[in-house]
Amino acid sequence: MNRQPRRRPPFDSAQRVAKCLMGVERLEVRAMPAGLPLAPPPPTTTGPTVEVRSFDGSGNNLAQPEWGSTGEQLLRRSVAAYGDGVSDPSGSDRPSARVVSNLLAANPAGGLVNDRDWTAFVYAWGQFLDHDLGLTGAASPRERLAIAVPTGDPSFDPAGTGTMTISMSRSAYDPATGLGVGNPRQQTNEITAFIDGSQVYGSDATRAAALRAFTGGLMRTSDGGLLPFNTTGLANANDAHRVADDQLFLAGDTRANENPELLSLQTLFVREHNRIAAEAAARNPALSDEQLYQHARRLVIAELQRITYDEFLPALLGAARPGADGIAPYRGYRADVNPGIATEFSTVAFRVGHSMLGEDIEFLDANGVEVRDPMLLRDAFFDPRPLSEFGIDSIVKYLASSRAQEIDTRVVDDVRNFLFGAPGQGGFDLAALNIQRGRDHGIADYNTVRAAYGLPRLTSFAQITADVGVQESLKLAYGSIDRVDPWVGGLAETHQPGSSLGATFTRILVDQFTRLRDGDRFWYQNSLPGDLVRTVQGTTLADVIRRNSSVTNIQPEVFFFRASITGSVFGDGNRDGRRQGLEPGLASVAVSLVDASGTAVATAQTNARGEYAFRRLDIGSYRVVVTPAGGPAVTSGGVSITRGGQVKGVDVGVTPPAQRPTPNPVKAPPAARPSVAMDAAFAGLGSSTLTAPGTARRR
Repeated sequence: MNRQPRRRPPFDSAQRVAKCLMGVERLEVRAMPAGLPLAPPPPTTTGPTVEVRSFDGSGNNLAQPEWGSTGEQLLRRSVAAYGDGVSDPSGSDRPSARVVSNLLAANPAGGLVNDRDWTAFVYAWGQFLDHDLGLTGAASPRERLAIAVPTGDPSFDPAGTGTMTISMSRSAYDPATGLGVGNPRQQTNEITAFIDGSQVYGSDATRAAALRAFTGGLMRTSDGGLLPFNTTGLANANDAHRVADDQLFLAGDTRANENPELLSLQTLFVREHNRIAAEAAARNPALSDEQLYQHARRLVIAELQRITYDEFLPALLGAARPGADGIAPYRGYRADVNPGIATEFSTVAFRVGHSMLGEDIEFLDANGVEVRDPMLLRDAFFDPRPLSEFGIDSIVKYLASSRAQEIDTRVVDDVRNFLFGAPGQGGFDLAALNIQRGRDHGIADYNTVRAAYGLPRLTSFAQITADVGVQESLKLAYGSIDRVDPWVGGLAETHQPGSSLGATFTRILVDQFTRLRDGDRFWYQNSLPGDLVRTVQGTTLADVIRRNSSVTNIQPEVFFFRASITGSVFGDGNRDGRRQGLEPGLASVAVSLVDASGTAVATAQTNARGEYAFRRLDIGSYRVVVTPAGGPAVTSGGVSITRGGQVKGVDVGVTPPAQRPTPNPVKAPPAARPSVAMDAAFAGLGSSTLTAPGTARRR
């Protein structure tokens, strides 16, 4: 069906720049002394003008004012590969996306935990950040691109009809494209590309205004410091339809209610905004509502940028070196860099988080104890009621305490078969949707995308991964390496040293995040005074959590959960339970770690200095059990892990036996020095009696 392309209104650069400057006030912003709120001094008539971002991203680049703004086309770093060269989906020679999902994404064993100790905050922040960067809606009128379900699919066609499909609609695109081979279809981004807090504040003035209290620079909240409810009927996603639309929360992004973890982060940064605004108002009562709002907004955006680049990306990219494999140090704003979102990023690489998801969400108190039963992820979509009941604290604690799944081709059933509903009852397969979306956008095959990002083309599945099982599944699904979908190929890649990503996804992410930073004139290191930059750089995500919730018992680096118990086994010669300077550490002693149920969860052996270590532990209560050679077990006192960090000095003293008096004591002849094993056990020479369990002390 032919359609008339929608003509975009003429672009008026002067008008866009003027809109960008709206809300400007003469406001000198400087850093406060350490320990004081981040607040500006009273307004002056001589201070420099502070330019603020537009909500829609326009005017950021003065020469190219539309770069990064709402409605802009997604960029392409690789050539479009539509089936007809214009708009037909790519991959017509590939199997159904559901077939590929069944072969490569099925996760019957429950998945592997990430081997670099990531917490669930990695995928939660990734989604929160993603909703600041990109949103592509459905084409209007809708174009169906249903996913064929193989006959007898156990979830979507258990009756073996051979007629079942998984519903999907094609993405919205610029109507001025898709008109010929030289002008292929180009999808658009409905929100700003910049890391500008649009998921908190909105990407248009109407939504931004609906979120404001218009007093004291504050944003609207509901009872308990939660987000306001969407009682005004603004656009809001409600894909699962578990609650009425007006029972959903309202945030800057329409997808805010997708899951409780995302909602918790949305809420956290609204609280952070209000905290900054309130402290600034208390310090400077003369400031207007607009001044307070823009000041708090400016600092929240700066915190989002710093956390992303100094905490999240180092966790995600690992030890990648600067250059093509790592983000280089910031050198300042570059007007020649387009910060726009690449379709290879939003449609392929940044969907990597779907592999990290677990099967449930837990609700934990300050010490990591569950306050209610876990909630299956499949039951959590678009249901904000857990936040209304429990607030955000128990979810934030869970995110900082639970480990993310490994990045691989596997995806949990909760999103592979039960996304937004059960199979046949509105449910989707997220893995299949990702594959199909890449084809919808005309993205080329995995090898072509690699080449576009400066990587060599591969010639065998063994070059993608050393995992023979994954090699066989790729071969069964695609036959040829030149037919592999890029999302699948990127997930299957062997991880780079010190990283949890393969080479292709690393290149795509480094390219995108370098451009987002360098092409942003309002980047915090380019637009804030030096003292304030240093203040922002001293703010971590853990700081934001502690300031805006009751969660204080968390590790400083919340993207990692590295819990360990370390100590030593020593000869407690004076039987006081304390290790004195001359009491020796005992080598080669067996040490076990038992949990609250008495089950041994780990074993170790002391080194030459008598030291032991148990690492990668979960939250819980433990005891250290020492078993000297030839002697009885010695059990420590209780040791609790309540957050990531190292519990040091769990030292276990093994005492020599007390000699029992005998009716006719006999003086024993001098004995040679015992072996290490005998010394470690303090075996009584000439006696079969061994010591009772010794004591352990933490120091």
